[in-house]
Amino acid sequence: MDRKYKYGQKPGRRRRTRLLIILAVSVLIVGSLVSLLLLDLRQNRSHPVEGASHTVVQALDGNSSRLVADEDNFTMELPSDWKKIEQRNDRNEHSFTWQATKKGEDNRILKLYIDTIPATMPLNRLLPVTVMGNALSVGDVSQNCATFTQGATLNAQDAEKLTDKPAKWQQVDFICNVSRVVENQIGTGSTEGNNAVTIKGEQKGAHKYFFLFTDHNIQPNESIFVSAVKSFKAK
Repeated sequence: MDRKYKYGQKPGRRRRTRLLIILAVSVLIVGSLVSLLLLDLRQNRSHPVEGASHTVVQALDGNSSRLVADEDNFTMELPSDWKKIEQRNDRNEHSFTWQATKKGEDNRILKLYIDTIPATMPLNRLLPVTVMGNALSVGDVSQNCATFTQGATLNAQDAEKLTDKPAKWQQVDFICNVSRVVENQIGTGSTEGNNAVTIKGEQKGAHKYFFLFTDHNIQPNESIFVSAVKSFKAK
């Protein structure tokens, strides 16, 4: 009887009082949690960045991601697995040749001609370039020139019977490799014509250059060639 009734207090009064206390405490706890959540949101709200913008890039550690070809007249960057396989410097040809060494990708070769430019060498695809100081600005690599050269064909057997033809891509003239349509050779060209572009370095003066990339991989990767040309600096 003592638990259910006391003098001067109706039955259930104590229970209601207890419920009110629990409810008040719950409201207080929930209110505190909501206040903390709103404070956290205000502190983490993004703000506009003031001042000059900056580009964040990943730093390259040594030669772990690239090979720096540092020669007398120029510097250029290639993937780290590439290596120089030939260098010629005679009255007929002045050139450097690099090749990929990674297994399954070693059928990619980049050759750079200096001054002795093979002006009549036909190309399957063209990378137009423009001189920017002692470096090069690049355009878009063309599709196989057989797709936009009159009289050419993508049929390899029919193409063998044809002769190479003049072509033009982004205002740059070159010779389309019509007869060997599957060769996949990409070369640089400029409005100078004849596969050449003249770049003047501060130390070594002006020289003519021609970049030739051959990619016989099942999955060709033209970005290797484009990146190498963009990294080129004449000394």
